Amino acid sequence: MKRFLIVVSSVLALTGCAPSLFPVEMPVTASLSDSGGTASLVPYQPLVVRLPTNPSTGYGWRYTVTGDDVLLLDTVSGESPAPNGMVGAPGEQVWSFRAQGAGRAVLTYMYARSWEKNTPPAKTFTLKVEVAPGQ
Repeated sequence: MKRFLIVVSSVLALTGCAPSLFPVEMPVTASLSDSGGTASLVPYQPLVVRLPTNPSTGYGWRYTVTGDDVLLLDTVSGESPAPNGMVGAPGEQVWSFRAQGAGRAVLTYMYARSWEKNTPPAKTFTLKVEVAPGQ
């Protein structure tokens, strides 16, 4: 019987059916319409920021994080919805963060051309992030 339980436990662990030691919550996703809002997370929960972009115009998003060290950048990617690969088509830029621990931070994004130093950004995006203590 003991051998059977060991085999079943091993199979469950290998197939991912066993409960995880580090449960991961579903990602919280924010877009331009969420600017000025607040994202509430728990430790290790992903935060995905999706913003519209069109790099062929020279504009790009730059971001800063202020506050507690509660966010870790995982990935940055660009996605273009143009199915035929048309050059100059707008798309999205996507940042994936992961909450690290309890605290607060503010993400601030500016959509501007890098060479236009004295020009205000064409768009801005701000998101408050609150990470609750783990349970």
